Amino acid sequence: MSDQASKATAPTVDGRVYHLRLMEGEVSPYVILPGDQATTEHISTIWENTKEIAYNREYRTVNGTYEGQDMTMTSTGIGCQPAEICLNELKKVGAHTCIKVGCAEAIREDIELGEIIIPAACMRKGGAVTHYVKPEFPAFSNPRITKALIEACNRLGYKYRMGVICSISSYYIGQGRPLGGDDESFFPPEAETVVSRLRNAKVLALDTETAGELIMGYLHKLRMGAVLSVKANRVTGAWGDNGGEEKACRVASEAIRILMESDTEKTIRE
Repeated sequence: MSDQASKATAPTVDGRVYHLRLMEGEVSPYVILPGDQATTEHISTIWENTKEIAYNREYRTVNGTYEGQDMTMTSTGIGCQPAEICLNELKKVGAHTCIKVGCAEAIREDIELGEIIIPAACMRKGGAVTHYVKPEFPAFSNPRITKALIEACNRLGYKYRMGVICSISSYYIGQGRPLGGDDESFFPPEAETVVSRLRNAKVLALDTETAGELIMGYLHKLRMGAVLSVKANRVTGAWGDNGGEEKACRVASEAIRILMESDTEKTIRE
């Protein structure tokens, strides 16, 4: 491969990975991954000594300490495609453990706004990960991370649900939302039943990218898990954060601290 070809295949800027603008040694190997750049504002109230070290496009990276432990947060943007870039480049700069922090839309009427969901596994429909593996490839959370997230919720006194969610790359039609507000708006018949069909399969909630992130984390040999806060209920029509996003950030931070307390070289590789 020519030098020019290698640059095009794995681009860098001044020795830094192209999109995240990071290099090895600048981040903790333990990383929290919110979709929204603004989540760093929640982290600033939870962590100490926060410092932004890179900000390019949707990718904002902040270092800090939680209960004396060094951690990193990098925003991924919305959807699976920018998360694909983020996970690949984080692996290149030394990350080995990642916890996604995001929002979900409950499809059960008994799930309240602000509740915590820990996905044990995910269904998936679409997304960049379709270029990696076949549809039947499973999306599941790393067991050690799942256990740490449960322990973190118990330590913090937060109610949580654990189960299956469905990641659908289309926010509107794919998740059963009409494009407009009148009867002439495009709305195929299968979109009308997407929520009811998933409810029948005992799925807890919807999001856009968790399944893809879990699969890509697995393929990159990253330990990967997720903690989501409920921001909407598609059955009751409720909408709002209700403090859930900050709770999810606290759960992820506490889970990483729990992992750090027990990790060995062997457990990190598992």
